[in-house]
Amino acid sequence: MRLRATLAPPIAASVVIAIALFAGAVLAAPWASRALQDRFPHDEHAGMFPLCITCHAGAVTQGEPMWPEPSGCASCHDGVITSRIEWAPPAAPRSSNVLFTHESHDRATVAKDPADSALVRECSACHTAQGAPRMAVQHAVVGECIDCHRLGAPHLEVASEACATCHMRLTDARTLSREDIAGFPEPPSHSAPDFLFSGHGEAARGPQASGPQAVAASCATCHSRNLCLTCHVNAPESRVILALEMDERPPVHVASMPVPPSHMAAGFLRDHGRQAQRASVTCATCHTQESCATCHTGPASRVVASLPAAGDGRAAGAQLARLVPPNHTIEFREGHGPEANARPMTCEGCHQRSMCLDCHRPESARQSSFHAQNFLTRHPSAAFAREANCSDCHNPAQFCQSCHQQSGLVANSRIGQAGYHDAFRGFSLGHGQAARQSLESCASCHAERDCTACHSAVGSGFRFNPHGPGFNAARSLSKNPSLCVACHGRAIPGGS
Repeated sequence: MRLRATLAPPIAASVVIAIALFAGAVLAAPWASRALQDRFPHDEHAGMFPLCITCHAGAVTQGEPMWPEPSGCASCHDGVITSRIEWAPPAAPRSSNVLFTHESHDRATVAKDPADSALVRECSACHTAQGAPRMAVQHAVVGECIDCHRLGAPHLEVASEACATCHMRLTDARTLSREDIAGFPEPPSHSAPDFLFSGHGEAARGPQASGPQAVAASCATCHSRNLCLTCHVNAPESRVILALEMDERPPVHVASMPVPPSHMAAGFLRDHGRQAQRASVTCATCHTQESCATCHTGPASRVVASLPAAGDGRAAGAQLARLVPPNHTIEFREGHGPEANARPMTCEGCHQRSMCLDCHRPESARQSSFHAQNFLTRHPSAAFAREANCSDCHNPAQFCQSCHQQSGLVANSRIGQAGYHDAFRGFSLGHGQAARQSLESCASCHAERDCTACHSAVGSGFRFNPHGPGFNAARSLSKNPSLCVACHGRAIPGGS
């Protein structure tokens, strides 16, 4: 409300003395000198109004106005007795998200304890702080509300599920402006170190017994769904977030997405795949499929495919930059071939075949394909004759075998019972020369255990000598003892 005082014209001194004796100190000069004031000076009228309902009848009587008529003020402020006042009641209730009316509060109080049936008439219980002078009026003394409702903590530290005791949902408080909402105080719990990464989610979910709608009694007091959409990629799938309504009035949350402490741990880049398999739902909070595709260029894995795709109604998610793994040193570049052959799926997480061809076949771009036309029909002889090193691009144990199996070129009986190699049943009798000439071809289908079933110096089997004529055991042992271990174990003849 706005008050404006207009000074009266000069009058006789005897009249002034009479007025002073009649009106007392409450009508003294300080009030006449106040030209404009935002709130009514209740304290200066304390001696004139023994009851608050004299002016605020609507607080106790339904249908009565909450504010007095301006004509009532003119009975004293007529410009003769004291200065004239131009006053009008507020056009609308004060902007607030307080879930309160005098009528409902009175009804609930009486229903809870009939002995408090006159509480609503004791206005000072809610509008005057303890120990303050009479009519030192406030809109509401929050501490009195908390004590009466036995919430047991300062205003901003009460349990989150108790917010709905006094406050309505933000989206229901339509009288609040963007500036009003921006001025909301921040609870101390929001400054806790773990609040951003785990604390706010637990508070939003609330007690298990209350279900996902618990967020409506806590976060919804100050927040709308818009806030969640700034960070949560999985917002459309979260029942807790969907419990909030959209509202454009809250200020836009502008901040960079912080990196969780777990992501700063040594080895996280190497181990994050296994962690994602155990907790993919957690990853979906910040990451989209496109986020993972920054590094993982191959076909989407099961974990990546389970993440939401970027789109409307979701946060943009973590924006990543592709980095070179720490183990990709200069030495790795020179000797990465064996590791790539052993674990091609690992390489496919970041690399495509075109990257390999940039070094291994620089002129491949000029050809329509890497291999010549109809190479597939003659590739067995080319591989056997070692026209090219197939393992430069292919992993024989995976690439060749998978293609042969799809084509039906697999053995369907035990060795010696049917022809598989060159359709010759007796191929095993002369396979040694083929193995020495192109052992990589054998490795496409066979493992060492297949060889040691017959060629083993220890254990069962035929114990055929796997070493050819003129074999130099000492030289082989000094050059690569791991080959000897495959058959001899630790009992290598002549070994130390």
